[in-house]
Amino acid sequence: MEVMRPPAWVRDAVFYQIFPDRFCNGDPGNDPPGTVPWDERPTHGSFAGGDLVGILAKLPYLEALGVNALYLTPIFTGATNHKYDGEDYFRVDPAFGGDRAFQSLLAAAHGRGMRVVLDGVFNHCGVGHPFFQDVVERGRSSPYWDWFRIRGDRPYATPHPNYACWAGHAQLPEWNHDHPPVRDYLLSVVRHWLDERGGDGWRLDTVEYLPPDFVRDVYRESKAVNPDAYVLGEVMGLATSWFRHGALDGVMHYKLREGLVRFLAEGAWDAPRFARYVHGLWASYPPAANYACYTLLGSHDVPRFLTLCRGDRRKLVLGAAFLVAFPGAPAIYYGDEVGVEGGEDPDCRRTFSWDEQKWDRDLLDAFRTLVRLRREEPVLRRGGVRWADAHGRSLLLVRDLPPAEVAFALNAGEEETVVDLPMGGRWTDLLTAERVAGKVGVPGMGFRYLKRGEG
Repeated sequence: MEVMRPPAWVRDAVFYQIFPDRFCNGDPGNDPPGTVPWDERPTHGSFAGGDLVGILAKLPYLEALGVNALYLTPIFTGATNHKYDGEDYFRVDPAFGGDRAFQSLLAAAHGRGMRVVLDGVFNHCGVGHPFFQDVVERGRSSPYWDWFRIRGDRPYATPHPNYACWAGHAQLPEWNHDHPPVRDYLLSVVRHWLDERGGDGWRLDTVEYLPPDFVRDVYRESKAVNPDAYVLGEVMGLATSWFRHGALDGVMHYKLREGLVRFLAEGAWDAPRFARYVHGLWASYPPAANYACYTLLGSHDVPRFLTLCRGDRRKLVLGAAFLVAFPGAPAIYYGDEVGVEGGEDPDCRRTFSWDEQKWDRDLLDAFRTLVRLRREEPVLRRGGVRWADAHGRSLLLVRDLPPAEVAFALNAGEEETVVDLPMGGRWTDLLTAERVAGKVGVPGMGFRYLKRGEG
């Protein structure tokens, strides 16, 4: 088993995920043809005009929110709004402002102490990629024939693709990772954006479709170029085997999110069942991975948590409070903090309204408070964790980093409940400064962070 080497900075990270086309349109001059009005509901094919110039302009907002790491969905040249159909891995899409806009964003983000993690789509490309187009034009005589897995003499898409493509989507031909030049090419992309361009890591798309030894190669190459690089995998199921392969620092923790949906959004689980579920997840991964996982409530691939909560922002805040209290790098999906809603893709990819009158200010204040607390308390970022109690709709877990100790009490029920704090000393509520001992009340649909003191 290879030794995992997650960068130390990840334990201190609070991530913010951005889908560039939908966050902020900083330069209407680079909008793709047919760009729709900003507030129009998204479709699979629509462009809203967001770009890296817009992200750069909103760094002060993100800094005020308290986040210190950005995860950008793909920014390289592609034909779609999402860019998971890469056509040139070495060039930032002109609709996002091109390479110059990226370098400006990266420099400004680093200047504010923010890391920038890029999305690496190394399982497949788009049909517009010049290597695939060469195969379309020249068939078996193309020097790139073996770069793809094709049945027959030329690739065709209808009635069914005769080439391997991701999830059956003809627009996304898969790379043949058994062909050494393919690996060399993709690894050169890994090096280029970490070394020459200064990115801080990779989020690897559709890891479950990639050969484990190739993912290991990406991991080694990333660490060779930048030992502080973060290599994160998109894994929807349990990721145990990936950590056993020594191929990732952490994963997008969709399994943890699944439990939070059942417990908080749907109310289908009580606290004991949720605690057992989370304990099982914790036991499945190595300690280093648990602290390096990217913990999330939402992303561009799943319905917004607030929508799953039927608009009950109290449940969204409880979910965010749990992520702040739990090991891992908590993440905010753009707009969640101001009340953006959305169902299944593409609805979960709505634009961020910069009309502050449309924001849920109380929700934004709650997120800012939680992020500030996470950044102020090292025990919440680096401490050990143990379950102290779970009954009914309430739970209590304790984070410890001697001599510091913080108890997190959460009540997902409508009525106030009382929890028993660990024996010894007095505890101070980190949000209200109230001092308590022994038992403490937790309001309905509320939570408390309590730090142990002397006496």
